[in-house]
Amino acid sequence: MRQTAIAFKSGKLTLEGVLSTPQELSGPFPALVVCHPLPILGGDMDNPVVTAVCRRADRDAIATLRFNFRGVGDSEGEFDSGVAEQEDVKAALDVVRRWPGINGKMLAIAGYSFGASVIARGLKRYKHARSLVFIAPPVAAVANSAITKDPRPKLFVAGQHDRIAVPIQLQRALDNTRGPVQFAEITGAGHSLSGHEQDVADRVVEFVTDALS
Repeated sequence: MRQTAIAFKSGKLTLEGVLSTPQELSGPFPALVVCHPLPILGGDMDNPVVTAVCRRADRDAIATLRFNFRGVGDSEGEFDSGVAEQEDVKAALDVVRRWPGINGKMLAIAGYSFGASVIARGLKRYKHARSLVFIAPPVAAVANSAITKDPRPKLFVAGQHDRIAVPIQLQRALDNTRGPVQFAEITGAGHSLSGHEQDVADRVVEFVTDALS
């Protein structure tokens, strides 16, 4: 895939990211914005789950933008516990929908753990995303969000042994959810999803491909 290091604005802050587009193919491409896990535990845009999703998306001719939230890596600003980070996700979506060679009407967003909770908390900000993916989202973030009222196609992915995104609790929190909802439980996986990155990536990209088709 063709990768380009980019810098973009989120309010007054400059964030860093990597935009990837399929090589040897012509656009316009659908695009997926991928949000990383908790920074204070080492999460950034180079997380193995994040990069696995981006590599798999490339195989299905989907462009991706992975980026560092404020205060992570070379992104300006400070960690804000998922509040101001909602603006970072919106800014990333705005970047990809205006990027040459990308179809701005064919966008999806995915978040892993902290990234998933940021998406859940800021759903109304992301009107340009046609589908949503939540990888190992904390149960509280789902239960306290407006997800059940959102009509867009949604995928939830959780490890069988995840103690933060407990599968049975997540499914209960999704009762009476509007719109198409899929749930994928990764056998043998915990919250880190270590060793299961490719399985997660396959499920995410297959869902996004169908949702955007």
